[in-house]
Amino acid sequence: MAAVTLKSVVLGEGRTKVIVPVTGRDAAELVAQVEALAAHEFDIIEWRADFLDAVTDPDAVVAVGRDVVRAAGGRPILFTIRTSGEGGEQEVRAEQYVATTTAVIEAGLADAVDVELRYGREAGDAVQEAARAAGVPVVGSWHDFHSTPPVEQIVATLTEMRERGFDVAKVAVMPTDVGDVLALLQATWEMGRAHPETPLLTMSMGGRGALSRMAAPVVGSCATFAMVGRPSAPGQVPVEELRPILNLLESGL
Repeated sequence: MAAVTLKSVVLGEGRTKVIVPVTGRDAAELVAQVEALAAHEFDIIEWRADFLDAVTDPDAVVAVGRDVVRAAGGRPILFTIRTSGEGGEQEVRAEQYVATTTAVIEAGLADAVDVELRYGREAGDAVQEAARAAGVPVVGSWHDFHSTPPVEQIVATLTEMRERGFDVAKVAVMPTDVGDVLALLQATWEMGRAHPETPLLTMSMGGRGALSRMAAPVVGSCATFAMVGRPSAPGQVPVEELRPILNLLESGL
């Protein structure tokens, strides 16, 4: 598996990394959330900027971002604007999506950025180009909050991300039964075997999908999401409960 480096954290090497989201609506709430993470064992902070009231104001987001970086104490930051079409908090127009994300990249406040596969191609390409110019890795993402596609469709989506040049390919789906969870795990395993050069980040959401977050090291997902306080997606497991399970599974691999 190819390695993707975010500060001192390497996706695609060693143990499964744990990503914890922060979802504050203003600078004070965000900083408080980040500072509260200091006591927990995890690897990457995901700043879900779509929760921020001022997300469409690039200058305001950069100002907040400087406070977030200081509070993070050297932990890497994945910057994400999740659009409403894929479960985000608010509608963000394409030009706002590009302007804010690019401003954060150019200010040196993101160690990786998220780009939605199905968002406007022109906007996604613009963000990807800015990230490439700054040497910032791009996590391609696709979410289905209603169902789980067949294994071959999940693999095709991950393959599309690889072909588009994303550094990490992320898929999150909603299961309707245990079979859907197994489908997500199988798709991850098959994609990893076929294309080991692309780090994968996959999960099945909701209560049924919790198994997929725990099984990440078994099937080859380079990272998984956990929560401290408020979750950013259904089914996230508290980080203090998830990390020991990952450690146990990794000890047997």
